[in-house]
Amino acid sequence: MRNSFKIDFNKLRQDNLKELFRILEEVLHSFGADYYVIGAVARDSWFAKEDVSSRTTKDVDIAVFLSDQGQYQKIKDTLVSEYGFVESKTNAYALHTPFKFPIDLMPFGALEIDDSVKVEGQGLTVINVNGFQEVFRHGIIPVKADEDFEFQVATLPALVLLKLIAYDDRPEHRIRDIQDVAQILTSYFDIESDLIYDQHSDLFSREGLDLVDYSAIVIGREIGRIVTENKSLKERILNILLLSDPKHKHIPEIMAGVEGLGLTIERSINLLVEISRGIKEIN
Repeated sequence: MRNSFKIDFNKLRQDNLKELFRILEEVLHSFGADYYVIGAVARDSWFAKEDVSSRTTKDVDIAVFLSDQGQYQKIKDTLVSEYGFVESKTNAYALHTPFKFPIDLMPFGALEIDDSVKVEGQGLTVINVNGFQEVFRHGIIPVKADEDFEFQVATLPALVLLKLIAYDDRPEHRIRDIQDVAQILTSYFDIESDLIYDQHSDLFSREGLDLVDYSAIVIGREIGRIVTENKSLKERILNILLLSDPKHKHIPEIMAGVEGLGLTIERSINLLVEISRGIKEIN
């Protein structure tokens, strides 16, 4: 596992986030469950390293690894009865925290059937967790916050992987995921320059590439390492990147539409190709 990095909780722009993670750590540990952070908080943890600005969101998304089918409801019941959380009436995976923002607890592992999870509850009861186990095994890193606390977040390539899957599942509802992919691509070299120089220096001998091209290829290589044991997941990601399905045709347009990044539709298509090239370089 790579070394951890440090951030200031205040840069995550979310009041009481530290208190939330302390509760989760206590409760999940008591049930023998591991977790890692995905979504906006994971993205902002990385962006905080180099003070990269991003859109603000109050949602907190947590992937929870379960080894026992009975764990999930017990975890939710404990959070409700002992810590003042409230179950959502529209989403069986969501809880309203005492801190006035929601949290999604997305279980994977013991509850999975064909890459999806179904739980008892109201509203949304089935979610797709394709890629969660692969990220858990090969795509997380510890973050140290304020010296005295540590939690696991998905790496930026792992986030790109999960965001592409989320868009593929529900393209009409996941435009922001593709916007995030565009921003990760254009910010990645500044955030992960040490990784690129240390582990991917061979790229600098290739002609006609700029820093964002290097970033795209490295992100692809890192995704390739995450999915190397799951051929069907690898093919799914490659199909998305190659825009092989009509529902993917708007991805470059969405990327080019993010203000301040300087991406065109053609440039976005090229970067998607570079990501796929990086994936294919990993056997």
